[in-house]
Amino acid sequence: MFYKLLIITIFTINANALSPVKFASIDKFSGLWYEIARTPNFYQEGCVASSVEYVLQEDNTYNIYNRCFENEIGGKLIEYSGVGKTASKNKDSISKIDMTYFWIFTKRYNIVYLDQDYKNAVVSDEDKKHIWIMSRTPKMKKEKLNFILEKLKPHMDLNRLIFTKQDKQGRYK
Repeated sequence: MFYKLLIITIFTINANALSPVKFASIDKFSGLWYEIARTPNFYQEGCVASSVEYVLQEDNTYNIYNRCFENEIGGKLIEYSGVGKTASKNKDSISKIDMTYFWIFTKRYNIVYLDQDYKNAVVSDEDKKHIWIMSRTPKMKKEKLNFILEKLKPHMDLNRLIFTKQDKQGRYK
């Protein structure tokens, strides 16, 4: 009886886990993503119109460019960059990515949701403390956002999310 209870408990915990997607094409995931919402973090304090751009390199790594405006759209542009490489067993997949910033800070992130057409995604750090909802456009359709929020609801307090004000034209450069 104890073993049955233990097995049921383990399956229940794993069923609620926010796991990386099975496969995310390195090539298709590359490009510009707009932040729709995020959990609080110190390095994006005061950021509006946040985006991240994954620029694929010949060795299947990414140059990563994070951008946002300080406090208001059109304000001071804040930019910082890093590099990313797959941490997935399948080297053609980027479902797990190690990102390094300032040459010494490396952290693993997982793509925990991804549309088949690569238009919307959710990225999380491994401890699920930091989560980003992202889209290829500055605004996500309400139905899609609600769908993603329902998927996240069992794993986090949705009240922690900060919904990002975006520039309608998506300008950064």
